[in-house]
Amino acid sequence: MIYTYDILLNWTKDDRLKEFFEWNLEDDLEHIKKMPIIRIRESMLKDLLTSKIKMSKEFLSKIKYKTESYFHNDIDVIDYAVIVTTLKKSLALELDNEGNVIYKSNLLLDEEEEVLEIGEELMIMDIDYKVVSKNNKISYLTRKEEEEKKFLTKEIKKIKTNKEESKLNYLYKEFFSTELNNFNDKLKLIEKEISKDYSSFHHRLYNLLKLSTTKKK
Repeated sequence: MIYTYDILLNWTKDDRLKEFFEWNLEDDLEHIKKMPIIRIRESMLKDLLTSKIKMSKEFLSKIKYKTESYFHNDIDVIDYAVIVTTLKKSLALELDNEGNVIYKSNLLLDEEEEVLEIGEELMIMDIDYKVVSKNNKISYLTRKEEEEKKFLTKEIKKIKTNKEESKLNYLYKEFFSTELNNFNDKLKLIEKEISKDYSSFHHRLYNLLKLSTTKKK
């Protein structure tokens, strides 16, 4: 089996994986000493990114006790863990003894590039697995973008609750040229834009609202 050595992982149970540029020191980071690499098909990687997956006991036996991590001054053996890769993306997985994927992690940029290079030399392994459940609500936003959308939703709700007409008018004029006089009509239009996929609109509106809340302080 082929291994990669001395890498850092950011384990998450969430369906939304953190990209390397979003990692914080408060995250569940683990320094891995060595971990096996297996090349898989694109279709399986897609399932891993969008669904809860359970792999066969036969596959578990192939990766059992093959991953080691640094734990203080000792070496800790992880029962079932592996890095799966295509020629485009790599993903670290930790599984329980039933084959369920319980943790996932992206890789740091330079470490992923190294794994992708190794993957070019590997044959695709067909792994027996099943999709336990699909997640249709997976967010592909960065952590920062998600924070901005949550902030906007909260602030617009405040404007609505407190009937802050002057503030709403100011925001509306910054983004829309259509003439609307009704408070609720303006509010609904802004709410509709916020509910759409993240865009420059969200970031600009976030900056405006942040500026206004900072000035109040």
